[in-house]
Amino acid sequence: MGCVVRAPFCTAVAAVALLVPLHAQLPQADAAFKRGDYRGARAAYERVLAADSTNVRALHQLAILDSWSGKLARSLERLGRLRRLVPADQDIMVDQARVLAWAGRTLESEALYDSVLARSPGRTDALAGRARAVAWRGDLARAEHLWREALTLHPDDAELLIGLAQTLYWKGQPGLAEAYAARARALAPGDRAALELQRALRAALRPELVTSSDGAGDSDDNAFVALDGSYTTSLGSDVRGTLAAGWRHATDPFRAGASYGARGVAVAALGRGAVLRAGAGVRRLEPEGGAATTPLTAELGLGIRPGRYAAAGIGYSRTAFDETALLIDSGFVIDAVDATLDVSPSPHWSVSAGGGVAWLSDGNRRASAVLAVLGRAAPGLQLGPFARLLSYDTTPGHGYFAPDRFTVLEARAIYDWRRDRWGVRADGGAGTQQVFKGAARQLAWHVGVSLTRGWGANNEIALVGALTNSAGATATSGTRTEEFRYRTLALRFRQGL
Repeated sequence: MGCVVRAPFCTAVAAVALLVPLHAQLPQADAAFKRGDYRGARAAYERVLAADSTNVRALHQLAILDSWSGKLARSLERLGRLRRLVPADQDIMVDQARVLAWAGRTLESEALYDSVLARSPGRTDALAGRARAVAWRGDLARAEHLWREALTLHPDDAELLIGLAQTLYWKGQPGLAEAYAARARALAPGDRAALELQRALRAALRPELVTSSDGAGDSDDNAFVALDGSYTTSLGSDVRGTLAAGWRHATDPFRAGASYGARGVAVAALGRGAVLRAGAGVRRLEPEGGAATTPLTAELGLGIRPGRYAAAGIGYSRTAFDETALLIDSGFVIDAVDATLDVSPSPHWSVSAGGGVAWLSDGNRRASAVLAVLGRAAPGLQLGPFARLLSYDTTPGHGYFAPDRFTVLEARAIYDWRRDRWGVRADGGAGTQQVFKGAARQLAWHVGVSLTRGWGANNEIALVGALTNSAGATATSGTRTEEFRYRTLALRFRQGL
């Protein structure tokens, strides 16, 4: 008879023949997902979804894969569709709350976790997710309470122990955090998150030795070499102490001078994400053929972390102004107050701002401000604008760069590459600068490269070099043109003990 007479029947047979392979692809996709072949799993789930746009399993797994790939908006769109298909599915609700937190929408995430916990009060992933969202929002005290409350229900849950340890670390309590991380590692030896956190905590607690050798020079024949070193160790569960010493030798075509000194600094956690920093020391300024001076140095600062992706600080410092041989001869001291703010409103954007006022011992005053925005353009590559403003009350001619106004506007690019323990960071920028009010704008540019090699928990050696024509790169006085050059080279070494 053929299919001419029995067309409806033949159509049904053909549809069944097509549906069977597609239906078989769902377990194949799940198998690929389980063995870590996420590209193959995604392709198979997409084929299932193309045949059945309401397939809950395929849609859910694709939402998870999207979130792991950083495609949070698309993941949330799929999860929204799933919530309309199966409104009461708690697994989907937990995954949606998790991705909302990753996207920075922590209040919505917390509310959704509360909905899950209203139905299942002891669900561990919801308890952990809610506490984590609260911590990311910056309420570390409440987050700690939620972690501890969850641990009363599940005292041997590794995820809850890791979460509490991480929150305590953010609160500036690495000693207490390390104890909980060790418990998590004992319960889950193969958990990578627990291992990485324990390594970070041990690195934060162990003594550390840092040394650096720096050299710089400019096209006006000013130059210096410097050697610095510091030793940092724990003074208590919430206090770190640092002893630092440094030496510098500076020259210009007419003179030479040296400066050296030592200082001590203590950093203490105050709770609620706040950290206090205080220190004092001395710096000896010895110009060749001139009278030596020994000013006292000091620093006092307060840092806060109002959220996971936000940090702010304000501080006072008193330092010797010893960048050049002429300044060493002058014996100037700077008292400064500065404030900083760093915010990452999304995983792809970051904003840094700062400003302050400084009073020089010759009676001059300096005001400064800086703003930088960086956006992720590709893996490892960030692009964004940079602006800087600097101004002095007077231009006294005392041997340092003191314009009544200095502005820089640049477009910047930063590329960061890492493989195993090696790292390369390259940054560059170009724009305009204006030296003094009403002056013509000049080309401004800079390039810099650093090569790093790490080993162990926190050991690293780095070679850093930079070249710029920025008028504000050095404190030396003189007329700045586009032909001005300032170059630096440094070797830095950090060793955990």
